Amino acid sequence: MQMNWAAISSISDLVAAIAVVVSLLYVAVQLRQNTKAILANSRQGLLDGDLGLISDFMNYNVDPHLIGDKVKLTPEDERRFTWLVIKALRIREFAWHQYKSGALDEATWQSYMAPVAGIFASKRARAMLDFYTGSPEFMRTIRDHLNDAGA
Repeated sequence: MQMNWAAISSISDLVAAIAVVVSLLYVAVQLRQNTKAILANSRQGLLDGDLGLISDFMNYNVDPHLIGDKVKLTPEDERRFTWLVIKALRIREFAWHQYKSGALDEATWQSYMAPVAGIFASKRARAMLDFYTGSPEFMRTIRDHLNDAGA
């Protein structure tokens, strides 16, 4: 009995090609799952930051949404106010970077921008925009958002 080496070689080439295709499909599925996990982790980080900020507002009784320019603050509360506003900006800047990179969709990004007009309703809070040294493009985005909101 004589073996047909050409047929065996063709079959082995076909099996190898199928194995490569299956491997590529497996890698594609793994990449998709990894991307979803990274996006979920990024959103969780933003949520944790925002929840921490809300907790700070409650713990220190210093909420930029509720403190107008005429409210007298102690020097300590004035510092808290400043750094809570800066913290809110940093969280939004991180969200902005995530949005620009495609990690956040438009609706999620807009949900992070929703409280911005309230945070910067006072002149006291708006002064932080001149103090903050974030990305110039992000700062333009914040200022444009405030102008559009009429704040």
